Amino acid sequence: MNENAAKDELRTEIEHGHFSKAAFLAASLDLPEKELQDLRVKALRQRLAVCRNAPGSKSLARQYGLCKQKGRDLLERHAENKRNAGDTEPLEPCYDLNTDNHLSFEEWVHHFLKRWDRLPVS
Repeated sequence: MNENAAKDELRTEIEHGHFSKAAFLAASLDLPEKELQDLRVKALRQRLAVCRNAPGSKSLARQYGLCKQKGRDLLERHAENKRNAGDTEPLEPCYDLNTDNHLSFEEWVHHFLKRWDRLPVS
């Protein structure tokens, strides 16, 4: 794939909100580190906060070189930004398969971080 086609694909993935794929493409395009980090944060935030996918989040965090504390900081900033923007819907309770309960975002984060060391990494 030539560079222009790859940049077009990157733009499309970003527009569609596919941040994991966009971060992967961005790494292959030799973009500035700041842009790559921004996409990686969006990808991880999406996997953690939107999808609430614990094993996938840990795997992605490890791939990006982030530790448990950085994940916690990212999640806390995300929740704070949502509250400040008045967008509390993503923070509302959502069904969690692991606990068989509806957990608020804060409860899910607590459960996710408590299980961090036991989560499988693919």
